[in-house]
Amino acid sequence: MPEIAPPVRMPPWFARPGARSWTCAPAPAEVREFHASLPGYAPTPLIELPRLAAELGVGRVFVKDESSRLGLPAFKALGASWAVHRALAERAGHGGAADPVTLVAATDGNHGRAVAQLARLLGQRARVFVPRGVHPEAVAAIAAEQAEVTRVAGSYDDAVREAAEAAAAPDTILVQDMAWPGYERIPGWIVEGYSTLCAEIDEQVTPDLIVVPVGVGSLAQAVVTHYRSRPAGPAPALLSVESTAAPCVIESLMAGEPVSVATGETIMAGLNCGTPSSIAWPYLRGGLDAAVAVTDADSARAADDLAALGVSAGPCGAASLAGIRAALTGDGADERRAALGLGPASTVVLLSTEGRAANPTTPGRASSMPDKITVNGGRLWRSLMDLAEVGAYDDERTGLRGVNRLALTDADAEGRRLVIKWMEQAGLAVRVDRMGNIYGRREGSDPAAAPVLTGSHLDSVATAGAFDGCLGVLGGLEVVRTLNEHGITTRRPIEVCVFTEEEGVRFGTDMLGSAVAAGRLTLEYAHALTDRGGLTLGGELTRTGFDGPADVRLEPPHAYVECHIEQGPVLAEHGVEVGVVTGVQGISWQEITIHGRAAHAGTTPTHLRADAGLAAAQIIVRLRAMVDSGNYGGLRATVGHLAVHPNLTNIVPARATLTVDLRNPDDTQIAQAEEDLAAFLRSLENSRPGLTLTTRRMARTAYVSFDEDVRKAIAQAADDHGLEHVSLLSGAGHDAQEIAVLCPTAMIFVRGEYDGISHNPREYSTPEACAHGVDVLATTLLRLANQD
Repeated sequence: MPEIAPPVRMPPWFARPGARSWTCAPAPAEVREFHASLPGYAPTPLIELPRLAAELGVGRVFVKDESSRLGLPAFKALGASWAVHRALAERAGHGGAADPVTLVAATDGNHGRAVAQLARLLGQRARVFVPRGVHPEAVAAIAAEQAEVTRVAGSYDDAVREAAEAAAAPDTILVQDMAWPGYERIPGWIVEGYSTLCAEIDEQVTPDLIVVPVGVGSLAQAVVTHYRSRPAGPAPALLSVESTAAPCVIESLMAGEPVSVATGETIMAGLNCGTPSSIAWPYLRGGLDAAVAVTDADSARAADDLAALGVSAGPCGAASLAGIRAALTGDGADERRAALGLGPASTVVLLSTEGRAANPTTPGRASSMPDKITVNGGRLWRSLMDLAEVGAYDDERTGLRGVNRLALTDADAEGRRLVIKWMEQAGLAVRVDRMGNIYGRREGSDPAAAPVLTGSHLDSVATAGAFDGCLGVLGGLEVVRTLNEHGITTRRPIEVCVFTEEEGVRFGTDMLGSAVAAGRLTLEYAHALTDRGGLTLGGELTRTGFDGPADVRLEPPHAYVECHIEQGPVLAEHGVEVGVVTGVQGISWQEITIHGRAAHAGTTPTHLRADAGLAAAQIIVRLRAMVDSGNYGGLRATVGHLAVHPNLTNIVPARATLTVDLRNPDDTQIAQAEEDLAAFLRSLENSRPGLTLTTRRMARTAYVSFDEDVRKAIAQAADDHGLEHVSLLSGAGHDAQEIAVLCPTAMIFVRGEYDGISHNPREYSTPEACAHGVDVLATTLLRLANQD
């Protein structure tokens, strides 16, 4: 988190000694019971942030995170639900008609959306008046709840007046969180609804200070009512925070009576109110210890800092952090701290009233589209660990929990369905092609523009860890979630992909889904491939339900960026967490079948044997000698599969099958190695009567050099996040090498522990390393997706 510079002057501030001795009547107890009966109700999180406590010089700091409340990204659903419930019940009790009514509201975004949602769920109509300055995406969210939206050219107060006039029509109910003389009963119910939020806090912590954002003052009224009506126990201090563009509460407190102020433009749209609510005013005047006003820049910085700590907060929600910072720093900080009664052991609760998605930012304001974003590392880690339970097994050799999700097995299908669910929850439009490749699309402002693609694979080897491939897919998903929370719409669409059978261990060809999508292999070839049990890939796609309808040939994206664990020791040796991948070395896979002659182990003389097992061993030794010779540059050779037949103790093997994996960053040298190995196989076949050898090409990919501009974008993103990095070549094959023929492509490597071991349950990257790698991915994708 960046260090916060103290203000150069005192912030707008008001303090009232004796507020903690002021008392009032409590909210009705049945409010909490009502909310608990609603479908989807759950207390919102109270998140402790020790770093903020240290910064502010107090004992503990908690954030009451209202980024997801009853299906909406803000706390407003609490008040609206209780008020609508009471209003409809009252209407029915008075003999009102059973026909639907129109619920009318004015809003700066969140309240109107909550009213519109309730109307839709209850079979009623909704009409919502929206003042200037509300982001189009917030307006669209209200319209998506099937409400009639009326745009008002004036301020929030103007929108309230027009809503009140419209509510004079028959069969309409004004559901407004602002009160004025003659209209106070429904706003009072809304305030009562907010009391549930305070009750939830009390169940988890005893606060010494509550910091609450203020618009017209309804939420602050609820907080004052709750904490000034308790019959016993110490009363906490209460601090209100509002925008310097609309400081109606602090101006009223200073004047000693309600006043209206002219409002300006602010990113804190929910606080952009010019007149306090008439029913809130007595509670604010009597029960608030202090009030402070903050700037857009303060709020935007606080939102970014909360995001870095894993809390999604829009500008209004982050105002509470901006407010306490303003109170406890700069000139006069000691006096303000004393007015709030804070000491080094105090507990502070910040009310974060909305998530990022509730209040998208408007270009040209202080929080215009950022050039760098930081993901929620805790949420990313939880996704990785949840997915790791699909196909999990207890590995006897290591004593660790491993993953076995071979391509298109039941476990792989289960993992795919889980990720598709997460994609859809993040608002992605999901399609599946005829290779089972999955694409989740987040639309851009220019839907016709070529998308920026990211992703990897979910299939694993039989002895895998939690990170290979999955980090790239779930990292891409986390980027989408973060963009949603920030309210960011990129110019280009962003797509998160899951490619089929990257590992190649079940159907014998690696990077299979991406190779078909890129056009290197045909769909017919891929569908006809069989596993060791004779099952075809095409048949398994059908069986698992992943033979999708979409065309498999991928239209060239604008760019492709893949985040992946390194699977090697280079990053750890250099002491860095991030690698910028320059390319992927050439890979050659072939299967060699040796036919000999079965014979009795005790009676057949050695010179008469045609021993397929011995020939296999000679091939293995020969490969090692080729590597050790240095004649083939950086050649690596591996025999990863070896099987003999009939595989019995007392019979000379009649057949042996082995696979040979050759890798080299130099295409000429790998070709020379292939040629020399073929010559050795011919000489081996000729050296023993009865011995025959056949070979089958499994896979062959040339060295791929990644795009320089995309590599530079990754390196710049790492620099901007303060992460040291090195450039390195990938020794493993990746889907990125296939997609590189279609568009500019590069990769981000994340450091692994234990020498970067992979394809093993010991495979492990720390939560911090994963988050840092995906931070780089997020910023890179953001910048690429905003390119022309």
